[in-house]
Amino acid sequence: MSDILHGLNDKQLEAVTHFGGPLLVVAGAGSGKTRALTHRIAYLISERGVSPWNVLAVTFTNKAANEMKQRIMKLLSNGDVASVIDGFGDLLSMGEIDKLYDHGIPTVGTFHSVCVRILRKNIHLLDYENSFVIYDSADQQILVKRIMDNLNIDPKKINPKAVISHISNAKNQLLGPDDYSQYAA
Repeated sequence: MSDILHGLNDKQLEAVTHFGGPLLVVAGAGSGKTRALTHRIAYLISERGVSPWNVLAVTFTNKAANEMKQRIMKLLSNGDVASVIDGFGDLLSMGEIDKLYDHGIPTVGTFHSVCVRILRKNIHLLDYENSFVIYDSADQQILVKRIMDNLNIDPKKINPKAVISHISNAKNQLLGPDDYSQYAA
């Protein structure tokens, strides 16, 4: 039995070795879903010959994504990958983990980090620079307040949150600044 399959219970083993179609694992908290998933990814790559570049694992939190990356790297730690991992020590930063993708580690991340990676890789197709920044809600408020201050607009008369809401609505309607100006009073 492969080292990757060692220590799995019967249900996990069934999930990890399933091949030939989609698989849905439904189980409660603490039941070993992450263990089964990370072992499955390592199994597909090492035992079934699936290219790491054809594997995408997406989760909700950075903590879960980093945990999955660490587990997968440990399971796949052989040859070139092992030497690269050993060079980084026990804890890897996001930048160090990103470097591992060049050495056959599959893409694992949050919905946001995976989408940003896709955008950065392909943004040139839209004639944009890949050095863009994504603003969270706090960044948006700071920027809108700064712009309003530069334009001498009293935030008591025009609420910065309302401005952000209008911008969001315009984006949802695919209206650029020129298109939206016809709605401005």
